[in-house]
Amino acid sequence: MKRRIQYLIYILFISLSLSAQEFDNAEIYPQFERNYDSLLNSYYMKHNSKLIRQRYSQPDEFAPRIKAADLPDSVLAKRLRRIPSAIDLSYNDKVRNHIIYYVDKIGDRVGVMLGLSKYYFPLFEDILDRVGVPEELKYLVIIESALNPMAVSRAGATGPWQFMSSTGKMYDLRINSVLDDRRDPIKSTHAAARYLRDLYKIYGDWTLALAAYNCGPGNVNKAMRRSGKDTFWEMYDFLPRETRGYVPAYIAAVYAMTYYKEHGIEIAPLSKPLSLISDTVMLKNDIHLKQIEEVMSIPIERLREMNPQYKTDIIPGSKGSYSLKLPSTHLYNFVSLEDSIANYKKDEYFGEGRSKEELIASGEIEYRERTVYHKVRKNETWNSIARRYGVTVKQLKSWNKKASKRKYLKIGELLAVKQKQAFRKEKPTEETTTTPEFNTEKPIVSSENEAISTQPTAEEIKEQTTGKKPVQHIVNHKVKQGETIAKIAKRYGVTIDQILRLNNISKAKASKIKIGQILRIK
Repeated sequence: MKRRIQYLIYILFISLSLSAQEFDNAEIYPQFERNYDSLLNSYYMKHNSKLIRQRYSQPDEFAPRIKAADLPDSVLAKRLRRIPSAIDLSYNDKVRNHIIYYVDKIGDRVGVMLGLSKYYFPLFEDILDRVGVPEELKYLVIIESALNPMAVSRAGATGPWQFMSSTGKMYDLRINSVLDDRRDPIKSTHAAARYLRDLYKIYGDWTLALAAYNCGPGNVNKAMRRSGKDTFWEMYDFLPRETRGYVPAYIAAVYAMTYYKEHGIEIAPLSKPLSLISDTVMLKNDIHLKQIEEVMSIPIERLREMNPQYKTDIIPGSKGSYSLKLPSTHLYNFVSLEDSIANYKKDEYFGEGRSKEELIASGEIEYRERTVYHKVRKNETWNSIARRYGVTVKQLKSWNKKASKRKYLKIGELLAVKQKQAFRKEKPTEETTTTPEFNTEKPIVSSENEAISTQPTAEEIKEQTTGKKPVQHIVNHKVKQGETIAKIAKRYGVTIDQILRLNNISKAKASKIKIGQILRIK
């Protein structure tokens, strides 16, 4: 009976240990799977999908011929000791669990990583060597992003080296509404190498530098203070959960990428990645990738994969140092056609259809403050109105000092709300005439301002309170390609019927307006 109880306690202990280990790895494994699945959806990998399906047509074929789980600790530890590395590759049960995951569970994925590494690792090694850090740091990219330049973590870390925005900017990576250098394999590798070098200077230990790369120096320093120790394994239990699995996962990735042959894992014979069979040109014009696609017949998915740093397909070449990667066979033609490509459907790609973010990036719009008015409805409070407009209660009360003296709001009263709104100046044409009082700036309503578009304007409030109707001005509008009565009405803040009446157009002919036709807008 006593022996049976001891056996049950032993089983329970083992179960709890395994659960704890799985919990430590709770984010590392799912993150790898997400990044790998995203990689398979890329334009390049889709071209290799047939080959991958043929190679791994049955789930059983994924299993290695010699499982890591079947090998004794002494063999795995000895193999790790044989790997020349400036980074300590310790072996223990935690490392063993990760090795089993990479070798036994996802051997097919390791084969794909090996196929990609043939092309990417020489590039990484060259950069790491020039910065003066160990070349074996290249294996970090396996656990960070599965060699996926478009990888994004739940916390917002982006690119092959999974930089957070603040850290990326510290190491000269440009991150804005249209560009994200964290996705550029070359620029992000330079930044990662410098960051890792700086972390090593702090700790003088590469495993601690790796831990700090994952969770930040602050968390590593905190673990050092709480544990009173100065090595990764001694302070292991004091580190964040994900970081506890990070260094073992790195060691396991080094093992799997080194001893794949011993386990029967085959390298997927992938073609060379698109980004590595390209040439780079510096742009002098603003160009949309769709313009290149339509003029040069290069699929936009291919252009996006070769230029993953451009988030909106816009390259603001006229604003500074911006490069474009193209297939080597197309570079000469692009150089001779750049001006023509930049002017191709320019109004469509850089005119009315552009998003607010693209206009901000191009420097054509600016934010200005405007006051709108909210009519208080039943059951509305200071808090609910402030939340609706994305302001604080304190701000709302400061704009409405008279009402702020009362505890409750009155139904029907008007509250002033100050909002930042983007404006773009339009160049007046010969056909467009305005009176001096008419403002030709077109407001671009953001998503957070859509809710207030139905609220009374300052002119409407003036009419309600004074009984005086504001002076209305007439502007002539020249119909452009792609415009409809509905679009024009929305642009000027009037109704379709108002435009039809003022221009003596019947509803039956409303859809037949012509390019160049002049419409009067009141």
